[in-house]
Amino acid sequence: MARLKNVLLAAALIGALGLFAAACDDDAETQNNAQQSDIDAVTVRIQTLEMREALLTLGTLELHGMDEALNETGVIDPSYSRNTTTALRVLSMTEWGAHDEQAEAVRQAGIDLLAALHDEDVEAAKTAATELHDTEHELSNAVWADILGDLPAEEGGVEEHDDAAATPAAGETPADEGDHAAEETPAAGATP
Repeated sequence: MARLKNVLLAAALIGALGLFAAACDDDAETQNNAQQSDIDAVTVRIQTLEMREALLTLGTLELHGMDEALNETGVIDPSYSRNTTTALRVLSMTEWGAHDEQAEAVRQAGIDLLAALHDEDVEAAKTAATELHDTEHELSNAVWADILGDLPAEEGGVEEHDDAAATPAAGETPADEGDHAAEETPAAGATP
Protein backbone atom coordinates (compact mmCIF):
# COMPACT_ATOMS: atom_id res chain seq x y z
CA MET A 1 0.00 0.00 0.00
CA ALA A 2 2.80 2.42 0.86
CA ARG A 3 4.43 1.60 -2.40
CA LEU A 4 1.22 2.36 -4.33
CA LYS A 5 0.92 5.61 -2.40
CA ASN A 6 4.50 6.58 -3.40
CA VAL A 7 3.87 5.68 -7.05
CA LEU A 8 0.66 7.74 -7.08
CA LEU A 9 2.46 10.65 -5.36
CA ALA A 10 5.32 10.44 -7.90
CA ALA A 11 2.83 10.30 -10.79
CA ALA A 12 1.01 13.33 -9.40
CA LEU A 13 4.30 15.25 -8.99
CA ILE A 14 5.42 14.35 -12.52
CA GLY A 15 2.04 15.45 -13.86
CA ALA A 16 2.23 18.72 -11.90
CA LEU A 17 5.78 19.33 -13.09
CA GLY A 18 4.67 18.66 -16.67
CA LEU A 19 1.80 21.14 -16.36
CA PHE A 20 4.14 23.70 -14.78
CA ALA A 21 6.69 23.22 -17.54
CA ALA A 22 4.01 23.53 -20.21
CA ALA A 23 2.69 26.69 -18.56
CA CYS A 24 6.20 28.15 -18.45
CA ASP A 25 6.71 27.30 -22.12
CA ASP A 26 3.39 28.96 -23.03
CA ASP A 27 4.35 32.05 -21.02
CA ALA A 28 7.76 32.16 -22.69
CA GLU A 29 6.19 31.67 -26.12
CA THR A 30 3.58 34.34 -25.42
CA GLN A 31 6.30 36.68 -24.20
CA ASN A 32 8.42 35.95 -27.30
CA ASN A 33 5.40 36.58 -29.55
CA ALA A 34 4.68 39.83 -27.72
CA GLN A 35 8.30 40.90 -28.05
CA GLN A 36 8.29 40.03 -31.77
CA SER A 37 5.10 42.03 -32.33
CA ASP A 38 6.72 44.98 -30.54
CA ILE A 39 9.76 44.66 -32.80
CA ASP A 40 7.53 44.41 -35.88
CA ALA A 41 5.59 47.53 -34.82
CA VAL A 42 8.80 49.50 -34.30
CA THR A 43 10.15 48.28 -37.66
CA VAL A 44 6.98 49.41 -39.47
CA ARG A 45 7.12 52.76 -37.69
CA ILE A 46 10.77 53.30 -38.64
CA GLN A 47 10.09 52.38 -42.27
CA THR A 48 7.11 54.75 -42.33
CA LEU A 49 9.24 57.58 -40.95
CA GLU A 50 12.01 56.76 -43.42
CA MET A 51 9.62 56.85 -46.38
CA ARG A 52 8.03 60.06 -45.12
CA GLU A 53 11.42 61.74 -44.80
CA ALA A 54 12.38 60.55 -48.29
CA LEU A 55 9.17 61.94 -49.80
CA LEU A 56 9.65 65.27 -48.06
CA THR A 57 13.22 65.46 -49.34
CA LEU A 58 12.20 64.50 -52.88
CA GLY A 59 9.54 67.23 -52.70
CA THR A 60 12.22 69.88 -52.17
CA LEU A 61 14.14 68.94 -55.32
CA GLU A 62 11.83 70.72 -57.77
CA LEU A 63 11.43 67.72 -60.08
CA HIS A 64 8.19 69.20 -61.40
CA GLY A 65 9.82 72.55 -62.17
CA MET A 66 12.82 70.86 -63.74
CA ASP A 67 10.54 68.85 -66.04
CA GLU A 68 8.57 71.93 -67.09
CA ALA A 69 11.64 74.14 -67.58
CA LEU A 70 13.53 71.55 -69.62
CA ASN A 71 10.54 70.87 -71.85
CA GLU A 72 9.69 74.56 -72.30
CA THR A 73 13.16 76.06 -72.75
CA GLY A 74 15.43 73.18 -73.67
CA VAL A 75 18.08 74.70 -71.41
CA ILE A 76 19.99 72.42 -69.02
CA ASP A 77 20.50 74.18 -65.70
CA PRO A 78 23.47 73.02 -63.55
CA SER A 79 21.12 72.41 -60.60
CA TYR A 80 19.40 69.59 -62.51
CA SER A 81 22.37 67.23 -62.08
CA ARG A 82 22.67 68.03 -58.37
CA ASN A 83 18.96 67.57 -57.74
CA THR A 84 18.83 64.35 -59.75
CA THR A 85 21.86 62.97 -57.90
CA THR A 86 20.24 63.82 -54.56
CA ALA A 87 17.01 62.13 -55.69
CA LEU A 88 18.96 58.99 -56.64
CA ARG A 89 20.69 58.92 -53.26
CA VAL A 90 17.43 59.32 -51.36
CA LEU A 91 15.75 56.63 -53.46
CA SER A 92 18.65 54.22 -52.97
CA MET A 93 18.99 54.75 -49.22
CA THR A 94 15.28 54.32 -48.42
CA GLU A 95 13.62 51.01 -47.63
CA TRP A 96 10.39 51.30 -49.67
CA GLY A 97 8.82 47.97 -48.64
CA ALA A 98 5.74 47.29 -50.75
CA HIS A 99 6.68 50.25 -52.97
CA ASP A 100 10.07 48.89 -54.07
CA GLU A 101 9.03 48.45 -57.72
CA GLN A 102 7.68 51.99 -57.95
CA ALA A 103 10.80 53.39 -56.29
CA GLU A 104 12.96 51.45 -58.73
CA ALA A 105 11.05 52.96 -61.67
CA VAL A 106 11.71 56.44 -60.27
CA ARG A 107 15.37 55.59 -59.68
CA GLN A 108 15.76 54.28 -63.24
CA ALA A 109 14.20 57.47 -64.63
CA GLY A 110 16.69 59.44 -62.52
CA ILE A 111 19.60 57.38 -63.86
CA ASP A 112 18.39 58.03 -67.42
CA LEU A 113 18.08 61.75 -66.72
CA LEU A 114 21.51 61.98 -65.13
CA ALA A 115 23.07 60.25 -68.16
CA ALA A 116 21.25 62.60 -70.57
CA LEU A 117 22.34 65.63 -68.56
CA HIS A 118 25.93 64.40 -68.49
CA ASP A 119 25.83 63.88 -72.28
CA GLU A 120 24.09 67.28 -72.71
CA ASP A 121 21.40 65.48 -74.74
CA VAL A 122 18.49 67.90 -74.35
CA GLU A 123 15.88 65.69 -76.07
CA ALA A 124 16.74 62.64 -73.94
CA ALA A 125 16.83 64.88 -70.86
CA LYS A 126 13.33 66.18 -71.64
CA THR A 127 11.95 62.66 -71.90
CA ALA A 128 13.76 61.45 -68.78
CA ALA A 129 12.75 64.52 -66.75
CA THR A 130 9.09 63.90 -67.60
CA GLU A 131 9.44 60.22 -66.69
CA LEU A 132 11.18 61.11 -63.41
CA HIS A 133 8.50 63.67 -62.56
CA ASP A 134 5.61 61.33 -63.41
CA THR A 135 6.98 58.22 -61.67
CA GLU A 136 7.91 60.25 -58.57
CA HIS A 137 4.30 61.50 -58.35
CA GLU A 138 3.00 57.93 -58.65
CA LEU A 139 5.36 56.75 -55.91
CA SER A 140 4.60 59.73 -53.72
CA ASN A 141 0.82 59.35 -54.04
CA ALA A 142 0.97 55.61 -53.31
CA VAL A 143 3.22 55.98 -50.26
CA TRP A 144 1.28 58.93 -48.82
CA ALA A 145 -1.96 56.99 -49.35
CA ASP A 146 -0.52 54.11 -47.32
CA ILE A 147 0.85 56.36 -44.60
CA LEU A 148 -2.23 58.58 -44.30
CA GLY A 149 -4.83 55.88 -44.89
CA ASP A 150 -8.35 57.26 -45.26
CA LEU A 151 -7.48 60.85 -44.33
CA PRO A 152 -9.54 63.11 -46.63
CA ALA A 153 -7.69 65.48 -48.97
CA GLU A 154 -9.17 68.52 -47.22
CA GLU A 155 -7.52 67.33 -43.99
CA GLY A 156 -4.12 66.70 -45.58
CA GLY A 157 -4.74 63.36 -47.25
CA VAL A 158 -3.60 62.46 -50.74
CA GLU A 159 -4.93 64.63 -53.52
CA GLU A 160 -4.40 63.56 -57.11
CA HIS A 161 -1.75 65.60 -58.94
CA ASP A 162 -3.10 67.59 -61.85
CA ASP A 163 -0.56 69.50 -63.94
CA ALA A 164 -3.39 71.03 -65.98
CA ALA A 165 -4.83 72.82 -62.94
CA ALA A 166 -2.52 75.78 -62.53
CA THR A 167 -2.08 77.32 -59.12
CA PRO A 168 -2.12 81.12 -59.35
CA ALA A 169 1.09 82.90 -58.52
CA ALA A 170 1.25 85.46 -55.73
CA GLY A 171 -0.51 88.63 -56.85
CA GLU A 172 -2.87 86.88 -59.26
CA THR A 173 -6.43 85.66 -59.00
CA PRO A 174 -7.69 82.81 -61.18
CA ALA A 175 -9.88 84.08 -64.02
CA ASP A 176 -12.79 81.75 -63.21
CA GLU A 177 -13.63 83.20 -59.79
CA GLY A 178 -16.69 85.22 -60.62
CA ASP A 179 -16.86 89.01 -60.08
CA HIS A 180 -13.34 89.26 -58.69
CA ALA A 181 -11.51 87.97 -61.76
CA ALA A 182 -9.87 91.30 -62.54
CA GLU A 183 -8.76 92.02 -58.96
CA GLU A 184 -5.27 91.18 -57.78
CA THR A 185 -4.55 89.30 -54.59
CA PRO A 186 -1.71 90.90 -52.61
CA ALA A 187 1.51 88.90 -52.51
CA ALA A 188 2.61 87.45 -49.18
CA GLY A 189 3.90 90.23 -46.96
CA ALA A 190 2.43 92.99 -49.13
CA THR A 191 -0.01 95.54 -47.79
CA PRO A 192 -3.33 95.60 -49.65
